Amino acid sequence: MNKQQRINRIVAILRDKNGESIKELANQLGVTEMTIRRDIKHLQESRIVRVVSGAVIYNGEPMDESDGDRYNLSVQKSRRVSEKYRIGKMAASLVQPKDVIYIDIGTTTPNIIQHLPENMPVVIVCCTMNALMETQKKGIEEIIFTGGQFRSDVQMFESREGVELLSRTRISKAFISAAGVNDKLGVTCINSCEVETKSAAMQCALDKILVVDSSKFDAVKPAFFAKLDEFNAVVTDSGISRKWRKRIEGAGIVLHLA
Repeated sequence: MNKQQRINRIVAILRDKNGESIKELANQLGVTEMTIRRDIKHLQESRIVRVVSGAVIYNGEPMDESDGDRYNLSVQKSRRVSEKYRIGKMAASLVQPKDVIYIDIGTTTPNIIQHLPENMPVVIVCCTMNALMETQKKGIEEIIFTGGQFRSDVQMFESREGVELLSRTRISKAFISAAGVNDKLGVTCINSCEVETKSAAMQCALDKILVVDSSKFDAVKPAFFAKLDEFNAVVTDSGISRKWRKRIEGAGIVLHLA
């Protein structure tokens, strides 16, 4: 494998997993960590990757922010990648052995599965293709998958039976995503098809944890599903404003900054 082939392979791995350690990249490609560091330096100079907390993160292609409220999961996956990676790692640290955890729709929440400790006994409850794939990669065998009609834009399976299954399931920690968090208008998402599923997961969860990057604060999207005060905790990145830090902590909600 020559240098260009190796670099192409590195990019393919990072696209697939969102992030990977230098040591693991070296193991997968059968080269030294020094060789990988040289390749990563080249990719950093081209702004294709960045290194965050010892992990190599794929930046993705620059996206046109004029897309407005149109949501496509493949597009969102390339936005704020390093923040989502860190948020996922922080959220995963909240999971305890034997927890039953709900992984919500979106591109931030599957990072939680990726960062769970190897061989930790947990049950994953999910309704999306990307979360199911991450669960399988991690080798987690205890899975409750809701199923239903597939929505390709959000990789979500939607059905009345799936909502009913969630309602009968008891969850230790529900990791819930959102597209907007507003002090007056609450916690919102873009697609109304998500609302019933999110609501069902929250209603049967012991701990409700909002998992969002800092760009979502002050944003308002069409579909309301919860008040901020309904959450026990918020996991976000350090870009959150001082105003929102005070608002969250003042409400007695635990704030975790990644």
